[in-house]
Amino acid sequence: MKSTRRMLYLAAVGTGLIFCGGAQAEDWKVTGEFGWFAVGKAQEIEKGHSYWVGEYAGTFFNDKGENTLFHRAGVKCPSWADIDFNNKKSKGGGYCVIADLNGDRAYLTWQGAGTPGPGGRLAGTFQYTGGTGKYQGISGDNTFVGTTQVNWNDGTSSGYATWNGRRAKSLVRARRYG
Repeated sequence: MKSTRRMLYLAAVGTGLIFCGGAQAEDWKVTGEFGWFAVGKAQEIEKGHSYWVGEYAGTFFNDKGENTLFHRAGVKCPSWADIDFNNKKSKGGGYCVIADLNGDRAYLTWQGAGTPGPGGRLAGTFQYTGGTGKYQGISGDNTFVGTTQVNWNDGTSSGYATWNGRRAKSLVRARRYG
């Protein structure tokens, strides 16, 4: 009788761990917009083709609003971009640090490809690589679509990235398989 209870208890605990573990991974899927301002340095490779190194920085707004994952968190992304207007192609990648008001941080790496220029879109994926505080143990893959709104005369640019939206997922699939 004791061994049967023990086995039922262990089965219940094991089942709970499996389902809770699966739910935890899904908890890190965040949907919203990251408004950014980019500063960096571009090197012309040839006329119409440049390589940029710099930083995207701004704030993330979770679609679900107050008291949700990363809502109004600061985001800084040291990054690179290969911008080829001649072939209407761009690609980029880098890292991001997401910091909330409590000082807890999440880290990710990202990569994407798309079209350059104002209105150009870069669809890609990002993967969490670690975190501190409440984000310790963060993991999972996500999608995004970044849009450049304005290239300013001083070499900076501004835009936004939609994280895990329906449009982001379809554009990433099209870029990957299309």
